[in-house]
Amino acid sequence: MAMNFERHGVQTYFEGLLGCADLKQWKSYRANLHSYSLTATDVTALAPLLVQDSLALYTKALQTFTQALIAIHRKEFAWPIVKMYYAVFYAMRCELYASSIVVIKNGQLFYTVNASGASFTPIQEHGSHQTYIKLRKTMPASVISHDILLDNDIEADVDVYSWMCSNRERVNYHAKHFSDPEADDVLTKVYNDYVTAHKLTELFNLYEADVLYCFDTDHATLAVPYKKLRTCRDLLYGRVVKDVSEQNRLDSVKAQLLSVGINNSVVDQLML
Repeated sequence: MAMNFERHGVQTYFEGLLGCADLKQWKSYRANLHSYSLTATDVTALAPLLVQDSLALYTKALQTFTQALIAIHRKEFAWPIVKMYYAVFYAMRCELYASSIVVIKNGQLFYTVNASGASFTPIQEHGSHQTYIKLRKTMPASVISHDILLDNDIEADVDVYSWMCSNRERVNYHAKHFSDPEADDVLTKVYNDYVTAHKLTELFNLYEADVLYCFDTDHATLAVPYKKLRTCRDLLYGRVVKDVSEQNRLDSVKAQLLSVGINNSVVDQLML
């Protein structure tokens, strides 16, 4: 049964531009995509699409982060680790679009800046998640703002994004059992010291004040997605136009965050 759903506007723009009417044939357009140079018309057309796609990705990241927090409150620990990683993954993609980086998937990733005459560069790593991490790590500062989360490693030669991804894979694929109902090691301190003590507002205020929590294995599972969401929120604030459906999604997230005891002042720092 065919399923109908809205796809990202930037991706569909290039599929249509290059004449691909059947997605099953999209890979045959890879060479055309690689050799294409953006025109002034493309730049104008892509600008609002990049903003709207980044809004959609931000909302997904925020929803995923919120769902993970609620699950932790229910003493569920395995899937929140997976979801916290996905919140980072969505936010990472959001940040690229919000920074006018065009990323198209065609077997592998192709990226360029939204500027007249710009052409696509391919990038490939083992798996799409690792490819996005590689893209963010190798993107020059002249193209996108400095990423403070790459200033340090969380473990020897391991950046925070790769660490989050590794924990997602550990829980999802490698571990024989979920830790539930016991807290997983990467969540034990946060759960015992802040969740059960109803101190999530205090916790996120700590993360707001000091990025070093992102490089602490006791805190990074929550601190990294929180910091990434805050970065994306600052990039998007005042730039997006929300329709009724998008506003309803954000209103629902806000109500859920408030329901777990986070103060309105903290929640508002995540709202668009």
